[in-house]
Amino acid sequence: MLALECDKSAGYVEITLDGGINAEEYQSVITAIDDALKTHDKLNLVGVLRDFGHVEWSVWPKDLVFHATHRDWMKHVAIVSDMGWVAPTMRIFAPFYAAEIRCFPAAQLDEARAWARTGSIKRAAD
Repeated sequence: MLALECDKSAGYVEITLDGGINAEEYQSVITAIDDALKTHDKLNLVGVLRDFGHVEWSVWPKDLVFHATHRDWMKHVAIVSDMGWVAPTMRIFAPFYAAEIRCFPAAQLDEARAWARTGSIKRAAD
């Protein structure tokens, strides 16, 4: 299950992964991010990874396109997980993103949220 909480006015997105990802869930997350980016140059993100399960095949190419076309959309990224492989993996991929990325254990979810909420960048008035 992929769940989303989005505060568009604050430029804040929280995504929780607890199991697999289907195409409908994935698309709803992408749509919410794109909607929030209409008013913000960058968003602050909390990613809560509880369990990683099956990802529908149709999601993979969409995710590759998303990452290729959204290279500079994050300001602060807090990754929250007790899975031992998550933090080392984030350290490998962090240099590919123009964002400040920190990892937190699940017990520090509130601290991760507070840290991630700092630094929203509003889009300049057109």
